[in-house]
Amino acid sequence: MKKLQFILLLGLFIQLEAYDFDFEQMKEDAERIEASEYSYNFDLQNPKHKYFVVINALDVATTIYAMENRNTLNESNYLLPAKPELEELILQKAIVLYSLYHLGLFSEYPEDQWYINTMNVTLTAAVLSNLYHINTNE
Repeated sequence: MKKLQFILLLGLFIQLEAYDFDFEQMKEDAERIEASEYSYNFDLQNPKHKYFVVINALDVATTIYAMENRNTLNESNYLLPAKPELEELILQKAIVLYSLYHLGLFSEYPEDQWYINTMNVTLTAAVLSNLYHINTNE
């Protein structure tokens, strides 16, 4: 097994040597990215990011309210149990937020705005659904 790993690593190094990396161009590209006015950071001054936080908090609050006050309702998110605890909801939100951050959800490039817009619309629909079910179920 170790021989196979060695052979695979050796093959990888041989292939990498075949490429002519332009390190100067890579450095210039990195400087341009850093100097650009766009970022991938979460920014509470950005209204879309602020809305994202608020709508996530409302999603957690309405879900907890429904679980505690409506015995006939269950969580419909397949990533969570039927009757999730607050800690489970927060953990799920943290994992999803971390994943979305690394996928570029919070990019401020105009062509990437559909990410945050889609998430905000989806979460708004979830909160509205929660409110509908809370108000129509006893």
